[in-house]
Amino acid sequence: MRLAQQGDSKAYARLFQKITPILRAFVGKKLNNPQDAEDVVQEILISIHSASHTYDTDRPFKAWMFTIARYRLTDHLRALYAKIEKGRDVNFEDEAYQLSSSENVTEAYENREYLGKIMSSLPRKQQKIVTMMKIEGYSAKETAQKLNMSESAVKVSAHRAYKALALKAVEEDE
Repeated sequence: MRLAQQGDSKAYARLFQKITPILRAFVGKKLNNPQDAEDVVQEILISIHSASHTYDTDRPFKAWMFTIARYRLTDHLRALYAKIEKGRDVNFEDEAYQLSSSENVTEAYENREYLGKIMSSLPRKQQKIVTMMKIEGYSAKETAQKLNMSESAVKVSAHRAYKALALKAVEEDE
């Protein structure tokens, strides 16, 4: 990704060739429906491409990539649940819609609790920006429009929030 950010298109292509099977395996473990899984992988790849400028080369790439992957998977599940709320039939007994997760549910809860704790250390506006962009999947432009801010102000605020969260996470680990 470092080379790709510097404009090396061959490195960018190699990166996507290497991460695609990793992402397929990750999503395939969570969704049994191969078509849905492939759709989610494509959404992840698009998100990685769209957010590539936000990757901090001082941080581990895989953690950044899997964060995006988890958000896209969550978006897919959220859309699935929205179908239910709108009265559309979704048969969860159908194998295609069953989650096959080996994740520890308690650990996932603890991670959400930890994220909530460090997010609360941010100013409200930064919390909203991070939530909109990283959890709800809004682009910087869409976030700016919804919050009545300039796109560059949103990007600057998001960058500052990510740095603050990273520092807080390091402090918590020590």
